[in-house]
Amino acid sequence: MSEYQQPLYHYQPIQVLHVDDDPNILAITKIFLEHSGQIRVNSCSSVQEAFEYLLRESVDVFISDYEMPDMTGIEFLQTIRGHNCDTPFILFTGRGRESVVISAMNSGATFYVQKGGDPKSQFAELSDKILKACRQYRDQQKVRHLSRIFQVLREVGDAVFGNEDTREVFSRLCTRITSEPGYQNMRIVLLDRSGEVRGVYHAGLEEQIERFVSYLKTGQRTSCYRKALHSKGRPVICAPDDTCHSCPLYSGHHESHTLTMPLEHGGTIYGIVSVTLDPAYSCDPDEQAMLIDISREISYALYHFSLKEEHNAMEALIGTNKKLDILNTITRHDIRNELTVQSFHYENLLELANKYPDIREDVIEIGNSLNNIQEHLMFSDVYQKIGIQKPQWLSIHRIIENITLSHGFGNVSILHSTGTLEIYTDPMFGKIIINLVENALMHGCRVSTIQIRFIEQIDSGLLIIEDDGVGIPDTKKSLIFERGVGRNSGLGLFYTREILALTGMSITETGRYGNGARFEITVPKRCYRFYKGEELLDSIPTSFAMRVHPDDS
Repeated sequence: MSEYQQPLYHYQPIQVLHVDDDPNILAITKIFLEHSGQIRVNSCSSVQEAFEYLLRESVDVFISDYEMPDMTGIEFLQTIRGHNCDTPFILFTGRGRESVVISAMNSGATFYVQKGGDPKSQFAELSDKILKACRQYRDQQKVRHLSRIFQVLREVGDAVFGNEDTREVFSRLCTRITSEPGYQNMRIVLLDRSGEVRGVYHAGLEEQIERFVSYLKTGQRTSCYRKALHSKGRPVICAPDDTCHSCPLYSGHHESHTLTMPLEHGGTIYGIVSVTLDPAYSCDPDEQAMLIDISREISYALYHFSLKEEHNAMEALIGTNKKLDILNTITRHDIRNELTVQSFHYENLLELANKYPDIREDVIEIGNSLNNIQEHLMFSDVYQKIGIQKPQWLSIHRIIENITLSHGFGNVSILHSTGTLEIYTDPMFGKIIINLVENALMHGCRVSTIQIRFIEQIDSGLLIIEDDGVGIPDTKKSLIFERGVGRNSGLGLFYTREILALTGMSITETGRYGNGARFEITVPKRCYRFYKGEELLDSIPTSFAMRVHPDDS
């Protein structure tokens, strides 16, 4: 079965295939489940009949009895899974033996529901399991679908910096995107500085594409095209109506929507990108967000190509791409969606581990891994905000004062002598200081004092954060800023270095092992100053010390 055939935002009932050799059970199950209108039940009295049905129709959820003449429910499940079908499967049977439950779950069953008891409660549980299984499955399919598109975008970035031809990059992008379910056409229209069409890349329904290209050659523009050029970073959604009959993309029916976005970077309009989708996809916010990402990637690619043509700013491009790469590989929303699904399965495994202690250690490790992923996501949320706001002159004294007041550091003294120092940097700079202080507390073992001070040099300044803990061995000094190094997730100092690099700064560790760690942040001369305002000089001393106790927080 092809993936993602039914989007999350679809308008059709859930198609259930129910297999049971008892006609009475088939009849009553159909009545109960179809009552809400959300579920449509297709009944089969044997596994063989079910296989014949699957040759003709698609299914969203399987429901099967356990004991049947030609094949047990678990054998039916194993046969389905053996054909690489991961459609949700619910075992609905009167057999309540624990061995049956374990065998079903080990064979890939999604849920197990036992027959018997109050019919209303029993079928309410079954209905709930169907809706939950279908929702989880569609979420998983969506993750895979969006991940495939994201991978295509990554390939675009790689191709751009691999000096591939523009035509090959965009033609391949259109072909790959339209190979996804629900995507009918894709068009990239490039404009010159005067607004004239200088190139069209496309894939999809050839008849519509040919009409569209011919239409553009006449100098005319579709209404969606004109709206997109003036949109404010959101897709223009065009649904066919009576005004669309003259549009070259009109297919003669109302079963598709066109989403259009401008290709813009740094205030320059390079063209437009549009995709024609099934309505269920075009109404999905995640699909709209993906189109925004597509337009950004294409726009950035065009920006890069223009820079290559002008032989300009290669180092700036590499730095910007590095930031995009970190964001693209760690912070995408599909990771969070996948984590939600896996957390659900982890809870189920944890309950099972209470019955089978032999697997508990492995289950706990899974939980630890999920927690690590969650930590990465939390930090990436902070990282995404870097560069969103304009740099500002920030008082280092006030940043440190806020940290000491809002964080509990036990009996550790936070001493600083930064006076009226201000650094011109991203508003998120305070996160760097917090990370370095927390790093000292976590790894310094015996830290009692942390000092923060500033030293001026000839062409730069040094912001120094040092502690009196155990320090860092010389053999590890060159490794601590690498990703994955450390006792925990190993991302703190890695991100600290990357964020500082984005604002033109650098960081090194120069402490002596046994005497404590010493981090030096090099600040360019133009990016720091000592504020001369009378009010600030009167209210902030040049040297400041605060001891924070747990009761003070």
